[in-house]
Amino acid sequence: MKRTLSFCLAALLLTASMAACGGSDTTQPVETTGAAVDNTAAVETEEPAYVPAVSDMGGREFHILSKMEGDESGRWTAEDFKIEEADGDVVNDAIFNRNQKLEELFNCDIVNHFEAMGNLFSYTLYGTISKLVQAGDTTYDFMMPPIQDSAKLAADGILWDLTMFDSIKLDQPWWNQVFAEATSIGGKSYYANGDISLTFMRAAYAILFSKNVLSKYDLESPYSLVTDGKWTIDALMGMARSAAEDINGNGYMDSEDNIGMAMLYNSGEAFYAATGVKLVTVEDGKLTWTGDSAKSISVMEKIYDIYQDKLVTINCDNASLMSGSYSSLTNVDRGATFLSTDKTLFLFGTMNNVPLMRDMDGDFGILPLPKFDENQERYYSYVHTWSASAATIPITAQDPEGTAMFMEAAAYYASQMITPAYYNVALKTKYARDDESQQMLDIIYENRWCDLGNLYNVGEVLTGMTSLVTSGKNTFASMMAKKESAIESALEAINEAFLENE
Repeated sequence: MKRTLSFCLAALLLTASMAACGGSDTTQPVETTGAAVDNTAAVETEEPAYVPAVSDMGGREFHILSKMEGDESGRWTAEDFKIEEADGDVVNDAIFNRNQKLEELFNCDIVNHFEAMGNLFSYTLYGTISKLVQAGDTTYDFMMPPIQDSAKLAADGILWDLTMFDSIKLDQPWWNQVFAEATSIGGKSYYANGDISLTFMRAAYAILFSKNVLSKYDLESPYSLVTDGKWTIDALMGMARSAAEDINGNGYMDSEDNIGMAMLYNSGEAFYAATGVKLVTVEDGKLTWTGDSAKSISVMEKIYDIYQDKLVTINCDNASLMSGSYSSLTNVDRGATFLSTDKTLFLFGTMNNVPLMRDMDGDFGILPLPKFDENQERYYSYVHTWSASAATIPITAQDPEGTAMFMEAAAYYASQMITPAYYNVALKTKYARDDESQQMLDIIYENRWCDLGNLYNVGEVLTGMTSLVTSGKNTFASMMAKKESAIESALEAINEAFLENE
């Protein structure tokens, strides 16, 4: 793609749109909203204190591209702009009502298009969008690709820097500040996240635990460990070890045993991110490799120890460990069944596990991911970068300024309508069954983030780490050394791309 030509086109489009757009920015900041709002209504109940800028689109169609897993019914299909009618489900109806409000405010007709997202780190949607832009296709006003694809699009100069638009208030609570800080490069943000993306909530990692198993083994409440800042990997594994029993005596956890913790092959990504350690940091607007630091290697080795503690943990992807009805279940359903039948103390995974517990007879609790140790200042909640979508404006958008106003309004009204429905009604009252879990949700959702080294899979180190921990090879330092050239080349290419974007 000729990046220079693309930016000339984008500049002309922006200049024209600024001259043509109506509406004014009459914003007034509010103190609290977004994920921490404590109300259970699925729709607004009072006049909002914040009024986003609005552009009259003259009744035209407003086209949105959203990611799709397999088909529209896929687990990680982004439905934020899909819902076309109310059906009584609180979240579904909140999405429908928000979208109707946007159509009325902007005098437009929202048309959502799905495109396949491909597999993890395939960057399939990145490829699809790149081809559209290179062809000069101006169909899409707004896009919601996976986070990792958004990062690749940003490096290629295909996305607008969102800080250019006065109408987008990225410092407001409906935009996630921890995520923004982690993904900003040189003070620029090419993709944003927060209340605007439901998958950004569903793809956040957490730990669920069985209260029946906790009581059976007379273990202390993990809630107090969290609030005291003592919920660490060692604390987690200590409790898991106390609840694990090798019932059949074969020397490892399988589906016939009482399991300490159930997880998946790629849970190591989330453990790594939860420690606050980064593969890549940003210095003076450039990406710098930090994945070979002593702390990083130490974290990887601790993750390795978790996977290799076979008398405590079970990898639900390993079909050889499953017997009976478990053999025919998917990896996610295996873990959910272990927890719902009190066969495991802990289940490690995304918040998508929570709705699977609706028929669980016993009670369960929700916890944030553990710290590396007690010296870590805060808890971090890893968001799976393929499962979650991000909000972006392509440089080929016909009216980028109008789209920016739409994006801000979509995020704000999602915080007022969709988030309360999902967060407070669905999670806090329907699935999570105690006050403490509600407090844990606040911690989880306030601290969602991901690492640029993860987004770009720099040097394929992240996938390499996952392979090592699941195959039983503790050779992280030597892996880093072998990948040094690939890492250097990858970062050089990314940095050059962003420099060219300037």
